[in-house]
Formats: sequence, structure tokens, C-alpha cells
Amino acid sequence: MALITEEMDLEKEYSPSRWSTRFNSAEEVLQNHVAVVTSASETAVNNVPHKLEIEYGATPGQKLDILGTDLPDDAPIMVFVHGGYWQEMSRESSRYPALPLYRSRIKTIVVGYDLCPAATLPEIVSQVQKAAKFVFEYAEKMGSRGIYFTGHSAGAHLVAKLLSNADFLDNVPGTHRLQGAFLVSGIYELRELVHTSINDAVQLPQEWAIPLSPQFDCFTHLQVRRMRIYILAGQNDSPTFKKQSREFFELLQNTCLIQNMFLEIKDDMDHFDIVECIAKDDNYLKNLLVYDVRKHL
Repeated sequence: MALITEEMDLEKEYSPSRWSTRFNSAEEVLQNHVAVVTSASETAVNNVPHKLEIEYGATPGQKLDILGTDLPDDAPIMVFVHGGYWQEMSRESSRYPALPLYRSRIKTIVVGYDLCPAATLPEIVSQVQKAAKFVFEYAEKMGSRGIYFTGHSAGAHLVAKLLSNADFLDNVPGTHRLQGAFLVSGIYELRELVHTSINDAVQLPQEWAIPLSPQFDCFTHLQVRRMRIYILAGQNDSPTFKKQSREFFELLQNTCLIQNMFLEIKDDMDHFDIVECIAKDDNYLKNLLVYDVRKHL
């Protein structure tokens, strides 16, 4: 993939809040997002039986939450990995998908991880892999009928890096239960990001950009799994975010010959409400998941 020309404003392209049309300023977009997901996360905890702060590693961020603990052992599981450019947001404010999914008898596992600059991006990728190992082993023990991963923004990057790891998927118990992934407004190519203020906290060296970009990974090992991958972005995402979603879709569908692939640019949605909406009972993301569960499980 060619880099965007220097004439393009990279700072704006990689600032999702500057492309929303719902508020008068980027700051208002961010404030609203934090308020919406925090409130919905509190509602979920107050209404869904749960077990919180389960440690999967030694550092403070390496914890996960299971919501829907009273559902049948074989209930499907949706694993949610939050965004925030690997430096913002939290597990505590990312429980908001749980209540609508619980009403559809789907468990939610929310993954936390250490944030930059306390952790490096390779360390975060490794932590999410460790959390996934915990999830797969838990699902194997419980006899879950299927596991789905959902990542938003930087969380979509982390899920994509997980899916690219053939050795991990081939050797961890329970990975045969992996059914699908939902990659929402993700970032899959990091070379340009190194030259923006986002990298002030991430501190990603230029030479690490390609190895840490899912766009340059191999996914041919997913063919035999017949899993479904849904790549989604908002009409009011930046042109760069939409372009990255399209090009990652093309990589998976064409180069890697994965057929169970779906790409959609959601009308009238931006980088934030495209995922905020999952806190509502009638939302496209929950409906996609429920449809997939009913069709394949």
C-alpha cells in the first residue's frame, strides 16, 4: 500500500473525532463518547451477573471481566477489546456491549491491557494474546459453542494481530471454537501513524511499523477455520480509516483467499457512534452477532 502523500494532513486523518458531524468540536465528540460508554458500562455491571478483575497476567492492566456468568456453560462468548490508540480508554469503561448481548444469551468478556507509554505496543500485542489464551482455555473448560472477537479502533488492530498469529491459533486449546471477528473502525497500517502526535505516547520506532501492521501479515492459515470476519467503518470516519478498512478487506479476501469476509461502510455513523450503539438493544453489531450465532452454532 502506498503511503499518503505529504500534502495530506496526517494529523487530521488520524484524529477520528475531527470527522464526526454530530457535535461542534472534536473535544465534544470525545467527551460524549466517554460519557456514553462509561454510563452504559455501569448499567451493564448493575444488571448483568459478572465476575470482574480476573487476572491473566502480572501487571495492573492485565485483567479481564466476564459478564453473563449465570448463562449456560455452552453460551457463545463475545470478547471485546477497546480502542484509544493503545493509550486511552479502559476495561472499566468498555463493558457497555454486555447488556444487549446478555439478553440474547451471549456472554461478554472485556479485555484490559496496560497502556502506552507504560507499555510498548509489542508488549500490548503480547498481552492481548495472553488474554486470548485465557479466554480460549476458559471456553474449552466451559464447552462454549463459539467465540467471537470484537475490536474497536486500536482494539481492531490488536484483534487482527491475534488472528495473524498462526502458531498461537494452532497450539492453544480451545481455538477451534473461534467462529468470527468484528473489526470496527480499525487501523491496520502504522507507517504514517509514526509521524503523528499519537506516537508521542506510543513511541513506536519507524522500523517496527511494518512488523506491527496487520496489513503486512499473512492470514492464509485462517482458510481452514472457515471463520467469518466482518470489517466495518463509519461513513464519517476519516478517508484514511475507510481506506485502511477497504485495503485490509482486500488483503484477506483476495491475497489470502478468505471467502467468509464482509465489508461495510456504515451510513451516517462516525468512529464513535459506530460502536457506542452496541449499548442499545437494537443495534447492527449485536444483530450481526446474533445472526451469525443462529446460522452457524
